[in-house]
Amino acid sequence: MSHEHNNSDPSTWDPALDAVAAAPANHRVIFENDRLRVLEVTLEPGEEEPLHHHRWPSIFVFDQVQGPIHDFAPDGTQLPPNRDVMQALAKWNGQGCLVAEMAPQPLGRVLNASSRTVHGIRVEMKS
Repeated sequence: MSHEHNNSDPSTWDPALDAVAAAPANHRVIFENDRLRVLEVTLEPGEEEPLHHHRWPSIFVFDQVQGPIHDFAPDGTQLPPNRDVMQALAKWNGQGCLVAEMAPQPLGRVLNASSRTVHGIRVEMKS
């Protein structure tokens, strides 16, 4: 197993596969300093992001999202719906914004299988 799958040390993950570098059409930096990086995240209906990771824990505030959303491992295997955002989406009543606390995310791809654009702000906390 490569270091990309090693959740114990996200600082070793390849910077070229960081969300902003690897999936720039879906991740736009709107603020960054030495402690925070704030991303605007957009995923159109039916769109699948390029393979990427998020090395820092974050708070993700969605102002527009609906399921189904699918996660895929680098080898194309669909992951079970047990990641942070999937659990939050399953519990959400659809009112207001959906807020999810996110652990660092190893390499993967997200497919928006819904008919609605996924849009939100992700505040990444650099360690």
